[in-house]
Amino acid sequence: MITQWKASLAKVVLVIGLFSLISACGFHLRGAQNVDDSLRQVTLTGNNISSELLHSIRQNMKFNGIEETAGAPYQIQILQNRYKRRAATLSSNSDVDEYELSLEVSMLVADQQGTPLTSDINIQHERIYDYDKNAAAASSEQESLLRRELHDSVAQTIIRRYLAVKPKQ
Repeated sequence: MITQWKASLAKVVLVIGLFSLISACGFHLRGAQNVDDSLRQVTLTGNNISSELLHSIRQNMKFNGIEETAGAPYQIQILQNRYKRRAATLSSNSDVDEYELSLEVSMLVADQQGTPLTSDINIQHERIYDYDKNAAAASSEQESLLRRELHDSVAQTIIRRYLAVKPKQ
């Protein structure tokens, strides 16, 4: 009984020690950002923002504790967003083997009055996937998944760029 108790205690001490080492080296879960209190409210503006990108940005803001409000001290202005799909490689008989998906976004961060605090920031992310014409439904599902990942990835970059702005004192 005592040896079993010692073994359990040793495991607990080992787990606590490992967690201490991990936290001491600066490890933290990916995705969550440290948000300054003055950056916790933002106005999101833009023309012709795709609904998928807008949804991803709002989800990412919510995850990081950033609230979208009118009249916030800062604005994220989406100037342009463009989604493209093109054939990346062709087979010897001119069938598409791979497609490339790309999402380009131009944005800037402005103050409450709309005065730019950054120059235009261009963000471009790409994904390539194999296309099988014999399994078109599966390829279509894969494209949908990659498109969502592309929007999420760009949204995370937008939020990181916003958080890089130095708050007003």
